This record gives sequence, structure tokens and C-alpha cells, in this order.
Amino acid sequence: MSLKDALIARLTDFREQGKIIADINPISALADELSERLYKGQITQSELETLMEDISGDLWQAQTAYLRVKSGLEADPNDAARDGFDVTQLDFTRPVYGAVFTAHPVFAMQRDNAHKIAQDAVANQPACPANAYAPRNGITLADEHEEAMQAVEHARAAMRQVTRALLAQQPRRDIVPRLLSASSWVGYDLDGRDDISWIDSFRLRLEEKRRALELYLAQCADQPLLDEIAARLTLERDATAADIANFAKIDSAKSGFVEAANQLTGRADKLTGSAALAEEIAALAAKADTDDAALDILTLAGDMACHGFGMGEIHLRINAVQLRNAMRSVDGRAVLTSGEHVPSRLLIDRLGRRIENEESWQINFVNLDEEMATARRQFMLATQILKHVDSDIPIRFLIAECEQPITLMSALYLAHKFGIADQLDISPLLETTFGLEHGAKMMEQLCETPAYRHYLEKRGRLSIQTGFSDAGRFMGQIAANLAIERMQLKIAELVKTHFDGTIDLLMFNTHGESMGRGCARGAIDNRQQFIFSAYAREKCRQMGVHVQHQSSFQGGDGYRLFANPEIALSVIDHLLRAELRPASPAEIDDPFYAESSFALDMFLALKAWHEKLFFDPHYIELLDMFGTNLLPVSGSRPSKRVVQAGMGRRDPSKIRAIPHNAILQQTGFLANVISGFGTAANVDSEGFMDIYARSPRLQILMRHVLDGKARGSLNTLSAYGRLLDKNFWIDRAYHDFQPDNLRPYRRLADSLGESRRAIGVRNILAKLRDDLIDLYRLTGRIGESGVRVEGQDRLLPDVLHALRIALISEALVLLARVPRFAESSRNRNEDVLRHALRLDFKAAIDIIVEEFSLGEAGEPLAHVAEPESYSANHGTDYREMEHQIIEPLKARMAMLDRLTQMVSAVYDAHG
Repeated sequence: MSLKDALIARLTDFREQGKIIADINPISALADELSERLYKGQITQSELETLMEDISGDLWQAQTAYLRVKSGLEADPNDAARDGFDVTQLDFTRPVYGAVFTAHPVFAMQRDNAHKIAQDAVANQPACPANAYAPRNGITLADEHEEAMQAVEHARAAMRQVTRALLAQQPRRDIVPRLLSASSWVGYDLDGRDDISWIDSFRLRLEEKRRALELYLAQCADQPLLDEIAARLTLERDATAADIANFAKIDSAKSGFVEAANQLTGRADKLTGSAALAEEIAALAAKADTDDAALDILTLAGDMACHGFGMGEIHLRINAVQLRNAMRSVDGRAVLTSGEHVPSRLLIDRLGRRIENEESWQINFVNLDEEMATARRQFMLATQILKHVDSDIPIRFLIAECEQPITLMSALYLAHKFGIADQLDISPLLETTFGLEHGAKMMEQLCETPAYRHYLEKRGRLSIQTGFSDAGRFMGQIAANLAIERMQLKIAELVKTHFDGTIDLLMFNTHGESMGRGCARGAIDNRQQFIFSAYAREKCRQMGVHVQHQSSFQGGDGYRLFANPEIALSVIDHLLRAELRPASPAEIDDPFYAESSFALDMFLALKAWHEKLFFDPHYIELLDMFGTNLLPVSGSRPSKRVVQAGMGRRDPSKIRAIPHNAILQQTGFLANVISGFGTAANVDSEGFMDIYARSPRLQILMRHVLDGKARGSLNTLSAYGRLLDKNFWIDRAYHDFQPDNLRPYRRLADSLGESRRAIGVRNILAKLRDDLIDLYRLTGRIGESGVRVEGQDRLLPDVLHALRIALISEALVLLARVPRFAESSRNRNEDVLRHALRLDFKAAIDIIVEEFSLGEAGEPLAHVAEPESYSANHGTDYREMEHQIIEPLKARMAMLDRLTQMVSAVYDAHG
């Protein structure tokens, strides 16, 4: 029997015992048994490696199979969009869907492996590589941008194929199709970070222009009608390449700055009008000799109309505080953009009059370089991009944590002052509890303001962004989903009331791939309807509000859906089907919406449950159990926000949404998805049962909860918490468990004392368990089976966690063996254990190396001629420490990093 099979058999035994003896935690029991066998040498390093390879193979196979369903490569019988839509009713000139490629830190999986899993999915032949779940050593902004651009390139190729196929089904050859588009904020997102300079962003934008021109030139090949167009594109491509080289030469002393700026701004013949060129290309389709040639030309024109001289529409992102700081100098009055005591309407009116009466500023690259305020610098960057790269493709200006109308009015004022309001889509990111509850009122106040209303009419659309990941932190994922849907409908009604069909609603729903960040599992239709429900879509249609819908694909796990042309084509095809398919009668007449009192009561109960959890100090201790030390390096963005003036925020909101979610995954229980639902539903259990049987929406929400529960275990969380409980280590010493470790056990117990983290985990476990009782009762009444772990359920994840806990225990014992430091040392042994008990093993090793000078050995001097016999009997303990503590610890750390990746794979996440 293989080690994997043996461990699964033991886990199954422990589960059976746990049904009879409540104190038995199967994961803890298996971890203890593994620890004992490792201690006695009954499991070798080679066997551990084989075990991890075996589990990796199983995970790889499961991920490949799921990726086929997730991408549409394999048909899902429950896919409501499989029958497509009526092409004859399609207006090709109106945008329908946009894919936005973001770069949140989800790049933990090595790039080659992320591409291979997509290749295996296409071929339907999973073959797990030896290093499948080895983490990256790091990733830079340049790496992220390159991966984003490759994903965008595949997405755009798929969009062209899908668009061309649809054009072929209708007779007109005089339209410029704008159905599908791609966007990205990679390289332009400064929300909570200060490590991206304007030169970085501008150079990346130039690189995107060069890359896009290459794409257009490839489409011009073999089309004689486009020879003259190709000649112009070639000249611009070569000139852009020279500009890129010039900006790359600018150093920290600004050497080369003037030459680069003057070369770009002085080039009078540069090509910046992509819209006119797209129309010029489209007009040539009428002269084509064949339908195929005409379709190719129109497809090129549509590609350029949607993406211009770039790889996609770019999104510049800042936060409300950065914008507030940028407005402090306006006429010396410190015009604030948030705060309870600011007379918002007075400020809005004042800014509206200034927009109507003041002239715009004219800027150059020196102004941009000298500007210190982040928000102003981003407006200036947008100005220079529109002036010198592409004057026609609009730029999205996203404002995170937007809660006040004065924030958006301030953004409009600055956009006006820089002369770019007509080309900028100012978009609030509505993600906080306050933002979601008051977002519609905020937009209504602005729609009643003449200057802002005029701006929206000129833009032809009102833009908003919703944040499923962040909102899920504040009120739980299901309550956030419901809150966002309510806000979507309110803003659609607002657009109908104030503009009556004269402008569109551009709705960008940001969500992550793994379920804790707002993305539903299963077919693409599930994904799209979860973030923008069929009911809400139908209501928008009935109101006559055209919605331009966008959703995000985040980093490594999102880019996997666009890792090669074949999988990208399947994804884009199914995305468009999901966006255009009509709602079913059951979705339109869903009783969840008709019974509004029940829906509201359930929403409020669920929201209240999570808000109470969020502010529970024990929950904060849970998130801080090991900090972010279980997580690998997975992106160029820090896991904590850069704190700026006025931006102090209490824990746990200081942790970004993705690390917050990843901590819950790694410790075994997605409380932000699973918890609270049973308690909220049981407020009116009879009403829930009646509505659930007939409600597609409620069934989708329940499925999301149960998908999380299928991968979640409070036993896992408890097993990790036990490592921080001094009683665990004292019990080991008391029962003479592994006698050679008696002293390390007692040192660990002494170091922990009355650990707040251990107390916090115990208390939050009680709260989460009490809530699960209601979920189990609820699912039992509606006939949902398999909610409790049975049989073959969750065997591999439980084995993974048990193995990791055993290896962590080993690592802690190793560090508790470190000899006492000298009295005069800068550090104390307690410092080593303090870092170790947060799983910051690198910091612990650094202290040991410093104290014992382990890294200072010079060249070996054994070649001296004089004989000696001393060293054989009096070798330094310090060298032995290297072999007995540091080297084994580093080997365990490497395994722990791989195990973290494998736990992520259980959730189909990589960050």
C-alpha cells in the first residue's frame, strides 16, 4: 500500500472514531501519527516526496477536469446558455461584454505550469509535471504586465473569431462591430501602492501601442486593399519602438528625460486618431472582391474601434483618499472629498460652477514628473496618453473606496482642468458597506447636478465598478452579492429615470476566480449570472437600459482561461452566449424577488452576522494566527496597503481582500462564504423552504455556500489553532510523546503562555460551529445531502493539512532546540520562537545565522602543513547547528511552500 493510501485509510478510521468520541479531531490525530512516524524514522524523505507527487497528480487531474467545465471546453448539462441567442436581434455596433485583465497577487503558480494545465485541459490529457506546485521565487510588475498582455492577445484573437463568425450570419457589410473588448489595469493601478512611477506606466502604454500595431499589421497581410494602411501602421510602429527605447533610457537622475519627451512630442506626424482610422478601414470593406475579404476587413476595423492603438482600454485606479489629498490646494480651501462634516452639496455646486467657467490647464512631461499628488499625477498621465498615444480610446478612471458624491465631482473637476473630461470614464468602486448601501443615492445626487449630468450625456454612459472580493470581507460573500445586485438595479432605475435610454450603464463587476472572491463555480453562465443575475439583466432590458457589462480575470488563475488560443476561444464564445441569452421564465418570476420582505429580512440577518464577525476581536486573532506567512510571494503588490495621510484603517481591513481570503483557505474554512447563511435562513425556515424550491437565485446562492463547505473544515482550523495552545505542547511533554523532544516542547509552551491567538481561535471556532448547526438543519430539511463529510469527501485536503501540521510541528521543535544566546546578544531565543510561532521561519533563521556567525566562514584552511588532532575532538557546535537545525528546517520550508500551493489548488486558486 502506498503512503497516500495508508494515510487515507487512517484518516477514514479517525473519522469513524470521531463520530463516537467527540474529542477526536481526525486531522489532528493524523498529524500526530505522521509526526510520530517521522520522529521514529518510519517515513523517509523520499517517501514524503513520493506522497506529495501522488497527491499533486490527483490535484492536477481534478483541476484539469474542472478547467474544461469552467472554460466551456466540456459541456455542462446545466449550462443555461448552451443554446445561444438570436443573431438577427443583435446590434453589432453596441458593446455587450468586456473582459478586464487585472493583476492582483495570484501569481504563485509558476508560469509554465499555469500554461501547461491549460494545454492539458484543451487536450483532455492531464500529465502532472514534477514541479507542478512549486512556488515562484517572485514576480515583478514587468512579469505581470507581460502575462496580462499575452492573455489579452489570446482574448482579442478569440473576440475577432467570434465576431467574424457572427458577421458572416448577417448580410450587412457596412458596420463596425463593437460587441466584445478587452481592458487592463496592469501597470496603472495605484490604489494603496506607491511603487509604480508615471514613467513605468507611460512606457508600458507605449509598449502596448507597439504590440497592437503589430497585431493590426498581421491582419493587413494578404489584403491588398489595406497596403496603404499597413504602410502608415509600419511607420508608427517603428517610431513607437524608438520612443520606447528613449523612455527606457531615463535614469533616476532624469538623464535622457528631455530627449525622450521632445522626440515624442515633436513628432508631428504621429498616429493618434484610432477611431478615424477604424472607420477608414471599414469603408474599404465595400470594395472587397469577396465576402471573406470584406469580413476580414470589418473584423479588423472592429478590433481597432474597440482597442485603438493599444492592447485594450486602460484603467487607472486610485483611491478616494488620494483624490482628497489632490484637492486640498484648490483655491486654498482644502476642498475635501470625504468626511462627515463636509457640506457636500455646497462643494458640489461650487465645483460645478468652476467646471462651467474655468479654462483648462495645459501641461507637459515636466509638470507630470514634478507633480507629487498621486491623483493629479494620474490625471496628468491620462492627459499625456490621450495627447500623444491615442486620442480616441477612452480611459477608465477608477476610484476605490468611493463613498461620497463630492469624490466623483472632484474627479470631474480635475478631469476638466486637464482637458480630458470628454475622454475619461470616471467610475466609483463601490465595495464597502457604506458604498454599497449609499451608492445609488450618491449617483442620483450627481445626476441632479447640471455639470455632472452634462458630462454623462457627452460620454454616453454612466460607469460604475463593484467589488465582490472586498465587499465579501465586510459583509460576507453572499450578503455582498445580494447588496451589489440591489445596487445594480437601483442605478439602472436611476439611468432610466434621468436619461430614459439616451445613455448606457457601464457596469464593471470585479471578482476573483476562487469562490471566496465572488466567482461561482461551474459553467461560464454560472459565473456571469452570479455577479449579474438573470433577473437583474431582464429588469434592465424591460427598463430599456442598455448595459455594457464587464468582469475581471485576475492574474495567474484568471489568465489560465486565456493561456492559449483554443481555451480562450471557448471562454469568449461562452461568455458572449451567457451575456446575450434570454432569461428563463423561472428566473423572471423568481419568488425570491416577489417575496421582498423575506429576501430583505434574510439579507439583513446575513449582513448583520458577518458585520458582527468582522468586528469580533477573536476573528482578528484568527486572521492573525500566522499572519500572511502561510502564503507564498504571489505578486508585485504588497499584501498590506500603503498607508497614506488620512488612510489609517483598523484590522482586519488593513489586509487586502485576496490575502484575507487566502488566509481562510489555508487555515481550512471559508467563513466569508459558508458562515451566517444557515443562521439567516432559519430566521424564517418555513418561508425559506417554500421559496427555495422555486427560486433559481436562492438555489445559486445555496450552491455557492455548499461548494465552500465541501472544501471547508472546522476540524482543520482547530488543528492549526492547536499549534498555538500551550496545553498542546505541555500534554506532549507530560505524556512523554517523543522523549527526545521534552525540552523543546516545554520551551514552546513557555513561549506561548496565554496566547491571545489560541484563545481567539477557540472562541471563533465555537461561533462558527454554532452557526453550522443551523446550516446542517437547513440543508437536511430541503433534502441537500453530503453537507457533512462522508465517505470519500475531502480526503486529499485533509491529508494535505495533516501533513503540513506535522511538518510545522517538526520545524517548531527544531527551532526550540537552538542553544541559548549569550547574555550580550542583540537577540533573545524568545525572538526566534516568536517568529517561529508565526511561521516566519526565514526571520528565525536570520537571527540564528546572525547570532552564531554561521554565514561568515571563510575559505577552508585545511591545507596548512602543520599537523593537529584537536578538531576531531573539539569541533564547533555552530557547524553542527547548520547541519542539524538550519538545513533540515530549510528542507521543511520548501515542502511547506509546496503544500501551500497544493491547498490553493483545492480551491482552484493561486493567490
